[in-house]
Amino acid sequence: MKRLNKVFALMISASLFAATLVGCSSGSKETAGNGSAGYPEKAIEFVVPFSAGGGSDIMSRTMVKIINDNGWATQPINVINKPGASGSVGYSYVAEKKENPYYIATVSSNFYTAPLLGNSPVSYQQFEPVCGLAMDTLALYVKADSEIKDVKQIVEMSKANPVSLSIGGTGGTSDDALLYHMMQKQGDIKLKYVPFDSGGAAMTALLGGHVDMVWSNPGEALNQVEAGKAKAIAVASAERIPGLESVPTLIEQGMDAELSNFRGIVMPKGSSPEAIKYMEDLFKKVHESEAWQKDYVEKNSVTPVFLNREEFGKKIIEVSDNYLEVFNETGATKK
Repeated sequence: MKRLNKVFALMISASLFAATLVGCSSGSKETAGNGSAGYPEKAIEFVVPFSAGGGSDIMSRTMVKIINDNGWATQPINVINKPGASGSVGYSYVAEKKENPYYIATVSSNFYTAPLLGNSPVSYQQFEPVCGLAMDTLALYVKADSEIKDVKQIVEMSKANPVSLSIGGTGGTSDDALLYHMMQKQGDIKLKYVPFDSGGAAMTALLGGHVDMVWSNPGEALNQVEAGKAKAIAVASAERIPGLESVPTLIEQGMDAELSNFRGIVMPKGSSPEAIKYMEDLFKKVHESEAWQKDYVEKNSVTPVFLNREEFGKKIIEVSDNYLEVFNETGATKK
């Protein structure tokens, strides 16, 4: 009897030990799936809320190429374009993946502006900041054979014939739309704004003669400028920018207006600190690489500035407040 009891005791102990192992294994798998230990365990979707060819698309694909060339990521990072509603479609898609760290998104001006105007169902509060990467600005382009040579001429032509000149852009909440409002206010003129799904599409419209001007990221227009098809006549920064040193600012041309875009990366709200840290460290390597300086910073005339998660979180709030101030000053806000 004692021997039988001893056998039963051993069997119970073995069962409990096996259950403990199963429980630990199950718990570890669940934790890894939520972006903690073992992250990442599968491919990551890098969402660009705009069409291919725009500034956000160029930045994301450049980063992924650098990561792949150096073998820094343990799982694939796939760039997916989800354009629509001035970026709101893509940002809403990522925000819906709450607590899922296998989705990341680029941050551009629409990330800040659309919620302020009530044009997006989500705001920065539905995301976790990962890092800030660059200060970007826009340049005003016309066709190479355009009769428009500078901002002064735009003002003169618009005053003589209001709404005769058109500007292509990427939507009513983007930086180019704000600059459109600024130009109208500063020059006391009326222009026509024509929205497109991306900066690339707007540039195509310019070259096709469908619009007279476009506010575009220098990187988006680089190929067209080098091909002699387009030329820059103004930049929106406070000072002239690298690569376009010969192009005067709006301020230099008599308009008290300047605007820059802080680009970065975010993840869905509730993503684990471990997953955010992984992505932050990964993009810091990109920022510090020679390829990033050569293939993105120099080619696109941007200012490289790396901000960690906490720093970028504060910057997002600051930039959002700045945009709201600009909206109020230009009358772009809906009363």
